[in-house]
Amino acid sequence: MTKNQKYIILIIFVLAIILFFNREETQRDLPVAIGEPLELIIIKNTQGFSTQFYDNLKEFLTVKINPSPQPEAVLKFMEVEEVNFKGVLKRHQNLLVVSKSKNFSISIKNDVFAIGQQVIFLECPSSILLKKKKQEIIGLVSKIKKTEINRMIKDIQANPNKETQHTISQKHGISLLLPKDFFLAYGNHSVTWSRRETTKISQGILIANLDLAIDPPDSNAIISIIDSLTKEHIFGPTENSHMITEKEAPVIMDSIVINNLPVLRIKSLWRMENDFMGGVYNAYYFNIDPKQSPKIIYTYLYAPGEKKNIFLLQLEAIINTLSKK
Repeated sequence: MTKNQKYIILIIFVLAIILFFNREETQRDLPVAIGEPLELIIIKNTQGFSTQFYDNLKEFLTVKINPSPQPEAVLKFMEVEEVNFKGVLKRHQNLLVVSKSKNFSISIKNDVFAIGQQVIFLECPSSILLKKKKQEIIGLVSKIKKTEINRMIKDIQANPNKETQHTISQKHGISLLLPKDFFLAYGNHSVTWSRRETTKISQGILIANLDLAIDPPDSNAIISIIDSLTKEHIFGPTENSHMITEKEAPVIMDSIVINNLPVLRIKSLWRMENDFMGGVYNAYYFNIDPKQSPKIIYTYLYAPGEKKNIFLLQLEAIINTLSKK
């Protein structure tokens, strides 16, 4: 290596250190992002686009929670004109900045005005092209959801229920993190049921080791197993009441991957037999090891009269901590 080459390498190394510390200093100067989960502020360029443009944009972003006892959107919107976008609004954790451009583009940047913030920049020339790019706009909802899930996972990791985590690991051979305020409601050699209760809502997670694999796995067979588990373990407040799946509700089944683990997911509604309670459930069927018993994780929400998007997302965040032991 020549003397000049050594100098070049040294200069690059020094510049890298300077840039790193400048970035750290810049981040320290930024405030922490604020705002409710799944709340999106749309910063509007009213000079470039009509009201109809923003009506179309919000329509495309209004993805419904499916299934749900009552119609409800995943996101909640707040709108502000570009000239009024200042002060505490800049600290919001989810921003969508709209601007006029010759070409359509979507870009996402983090920590622009605050730490822990996601800013989506949407450039578009016209309402006509916006409509043509409808699917890309709809796809932003999934991106925002994923960011919110990651935020919630960080909160869980910072303050997990270590006792329940240990129980799940020993009994079911999996790793799953639950927040501190979940408590063990029931447990035997093959089932673990944890709950979180407030004055307004109830969330539950039931994990079960199954005796046999479902081959081939289908929704009817999985739902039948869910009913047998909830009938035996999840009781209602009135005599002879217990949780069952709602047979008249639509059933959505899809295949997903959670931390490299293939999972079959079922979404539908539950109700309380001999009572008037009901809500949303998600069930996850998977088999970590052919030599071990397959598992079902069943999550449910009871939130009468409440918006369900954040509570359902909390349960989804817990499921996204699932991994092999």
